Amino acid sequence: MKLYNPNTLEKLGFDTVRKAVERRLSSQDARDAWAMREPLADWKLLQIDLGRTQELLNLLTTGTSLPAFRFLSVKPYIRKLAVEGNWLSLEELYELVSWMKAVYRIREFFHKQEEEVYPLLKKMIGEPIFQQSLTLQISALFDDRGKLRDNATPELFRIRQSQQQVAKELRNLLYNVLNKALKNNWTVEREITIRNDRFVIPVKADSKGRVPGFIQDVSQSGQTVFVEPAEALPLNNRSRELQFEEQNEIVRILVDLSDRLRVELPMLDRFQAIMREFEIIRAKALFAQEIGAIYPKVDPAASSFHLKKAFYPPLLMKAKEEEREVVPLNVSFSPKGRIILISGPNAGGKSVSMKTVGLLQVMLQTGMLIPVDEGSVFKIFDNLFIDIGDEQSVASDLSTYTSHLFHLRQMGDHMNQQSLFLIDEFGSGTDPKQGGAIAESFLERFIRVGAYGIITTHYGNIKKYAELHAGVANAAMEFDTEELKPTFRLLEGIPGRSYAFEIAERVGVHRTIIRKARKKVGTEEVQVEKLLEELERKNSKLEQQLRENARRERKLERLVKENDSLQSELVRKRKRVVNDAKKEANELLRKANKDIERTIREIRESQAEKKLTKNLREVLQTKQHEVEELVEDTPKKEKAADSLQILPGPIEVGDWVKLKKGDTQGEVEELVGKQAFLIAGGIRLKAKLNQLEKIKRPKDSKKRKAGTSGFRMSQARMSLDVLGKRPEEALVELDKALDEALLAGFKQFKILHGKGTGVLRDHIRYHLSKLPFITAFYDASEEEGGSGWTVCELKS
Repeated sequence: MKLYNPNTLEKLGFDTVRKAVERRLSSQDARDAWAMREPLADWKLLQIDLGRTQELLNLLTTGTSLPAFRFLSVKPYIRKLAVEGNWLSLEELYELVSWMKAVYRIREFFHKQEEEVYPLLKKMIGEPIFQQSLTLQISALFDDRGKLRDNATPELFRIRQSQQQVAKELRNLLYNVLNKALKNNWTVEREITIRNDRFVIPVKADSKGRVPGFIQDVSQSGQTVFVEPAEALPLNNRSRELQFEEQNEIVRILVDLSDRLRVELPMLDRFQAIMREFEIIRAKALFAQEIGAIYPKVDPAASSFHLKKAFYPPLLMKAKEEEREVVPLNVSFSPKGRIILISGPNAGGKSVSMKTVGLLQVMLQTGMLIPVDEGSVFKIFDNLFIDIGDEQSVASDLSTYTSHLFHLRQMGDHMNQQSLFLIDEFGSGTDPKQGGAIAESFLERFIRVGAYGIITTHYGNIKKYAELHAGVANAAMEFDTEELKPTFRLLEGIPGRSYAFEIAERVGVHRTIIRKARKKVGTEEVQVEKLLEELERKNSKLEQQLRENARRERKLERLVKENDSLQSELVRKRKRVVNDAKKEANELLRKANKDIERTIREIRESQAEKKLTKNLREVLQTKQHEVEELVEDTPKKEKAADSLQILPGPIEVGDWVKLKKGDTQGEVEELVGKQAFLIAGGIRLKAKLNQLEKIKRPKDSKKRKAGTSGFRMSQARMSLDVLGKRPEEALVELDKALDEALLAGFKQFKILHGKGTGVLRDHIRYHLSKLPFITAFYDASEEEGGSGWTVCELKS
C-alpha cells in the first residue's frame, strides 16, 4: 500500500498501535523488523500473515502452552560464524545451541498438531531444520551453568584432574603455614585466599617478615598483607601453568565446535528469520487478544464494504485503562455512496470516526487483526491519501490552506478506484464561498475516478451537493439536543448540523447577539437548519423505535426458543426419570421374586411351622412395601428433574451454569475467550464454555456483588520469569508470586532464571531454602529447560 503523506501512520494513530505490539517483543531483531513494517497491498501475502496471526490467537485462547522459548537475536552469532577462522565464545556458543534446541522443540510442537488445526504456522515452522544430532552433541558438552564439562575432551579431563591435585597439595601446604602463623599470633585469619591468581595467606603487617615469601597484596587498611609462602611458589606456578593449558584447550574446543556449526549457517540464518517472524506474529496475537480483535471477512476487489461495531484502538486502550465505555462506529460504503460526507458539531467525533476507518484499514493491511464485529467486510486498497490537519491549531492562514491544496491536488492526480482517502475539514482555511466552491470541484473529480473516502466538513454547499449526486452520501454525528453534548454515534443518510446557536445559548451568549446572528445567516439557511433539526428529531425517534422493536423481537425469539427448549428438556427428563425408575423397580422386583421363591421353599421345607412361617411372611411384606414406595417415589423424582431448568442462549457473566458431566453448579464470574471462570461452593473454577449449560438460578442462591471476591485464583501464576533481573528485584517478585500460588492451592511452582553465570540461580535457591513452606526444589527436566528453571514443591 502506497502512502502519499509521509505522516500518514502518525496522524492516524498507528504509532500508538505499533508501540503496543513492540512492548510484547523480546528480541531486538524482532523490534527492528517490526519498526520497519509497512502496510501491504498484496492480498496473497496478507492472507498468510493474517491467517498465521489468527492461528496463534486461537492457540492462546484455547489455553494450549507453547514449549518454553526465549526469543533471542542470534544474528550477531551467525555473522561471527560466517567469517572463516572466527569462533564463538563459551557464552555465545551455549546461547546459540540452547536456542537451537528450543527451536527444535517448537518445531516438534507444531509437527505433532493435526494438519487442520494450525496449518499456516505448521508450514512456516515445519521446514527442514539443522542437524539435531549435532545440536545434542554440542549441548552434551556443557553443564547446567553453561560451562564445559570436565569430560568434554580427554585433554581437558587430564588438565582439570591435574588442577584438582595441585590445588589439594597447595591447600594442605598453605593451611600448615597458616596454622603455624595462628599459633605464633602472626595472623588472626583462619582461611587462605587468592590474590593475583595465586593462593596466599593473610598475615598481620607487623609480622610480615615472620613468614618467608612474596607479598602479593595489601589490605585497604594496611593492617594485613597477603603473603605467598616461599615453599608454595612451585605449586602456585604449576597451578598457573595448568590454567593456561585449560584456556588453550577450551579455545581449541570452541574453534572446533564453531567450525562444525559453520556448515549449518544457511539453516541457522533461515530459522533466525522464521523465529523473528514468529515472535512478531505472537506479539500481534497478544495485542489482538487484549483489544478483542478478529480476522474479518475480506473481499479484495469488493465494490461495497462496511464496518460494524468498529473501535479506534488508541481510544479503546485508553478507555480500558480508565474503565469506561467507547461508542463503536458503524459505516457502509457502496457504489452509490463510495464517499461518506460527515458533518456535525465540533468535538462530536467526526475526526475520530474518519481515523477509525483509516487506522483499521492500515492495521489490516499490516497483517493485524482488528476490533470490529464479525459481520464487517473489508476490501484491499492500493494506496491511501490523507489530509488531516493539527486538531490543536486555531489558526488558519495562507500556508495552511496551501498545504490543503497541495494534498488535494496530489489526490486528484494519483487516486483511482483502488484508492482510499481521508480529508478533515474539507475546504477550510480560506474564504468560505471560494473554499467551498473549490472543495465541491475536487469532490466531483473524486467521484468521477471512483475512489473511496471519508470527508468531514461544515460547508452547507458540500452537504447539499451530497444530497443531489450519486457516489457520495451524507452522514451526521448524533447530538443530544437536551443535554447539548455529542453521543458519538454516526447516523448515515442525513447531513449534520453545527449547533452553533444552541451551544452559544448554553454557554451564556446574550440572546440579542444570537438573534442578530440568525438574521445574518439568512432565511434560507435558517429554514435548512430547521428542516435538519426536524429530520434529526424524527430520525432519532425512528432509531429509538427500531431499537425497541429489535429488542422486543430478540426477546420474543429468545422466549420462543426457551419455551421449545424447556419443552424438549422436560420430555427428555421425564423419560429418563421414568426409565430409571422402571429399571430400579424391575431390579427390585427381580430380587423380591427371588426372595419370594426362597421363602416359599423354606416354608415348604419347614413343614409350615407357625413361628417360621410368620417371620417369612413379614419378610415378604417388607419387600412388597419397598416396591410400592419406589413406584410412589417416581413422580417425586420426575418433579425434581423438572426443577433444574436448562436455559437457551449464550452464557454471560452473572449466569448460573452447571457442568454437563456431573452436578457441579455455580455463577459465572468472568469470560475469557472460550473459557469461563465460575464460583462454585466458594471455589473459583475454570471450564470450557462447551462443557457448561446455562440453568435457572436456584432460589437459595444469592447474586455475588462485583468487586467483593478478594484474592482470585486467576491472579495466581504457576511460573515466574525473572530472566535478566537483579537478585534483589527477582526475590521481591518471587515472594509475591509464591504468596499467590499458596493462596491458590498450587502444589508446584516454576521459576525461569536462566543459566548464565549462576548468580541469580544461587540467590533464588538460597532464598527458597529458608522458606518453611517450600518442601523441595530442583532443576526442571531437560525437555522443560533444565537448570535454567527451578521447580519447587509447596506445602499443601
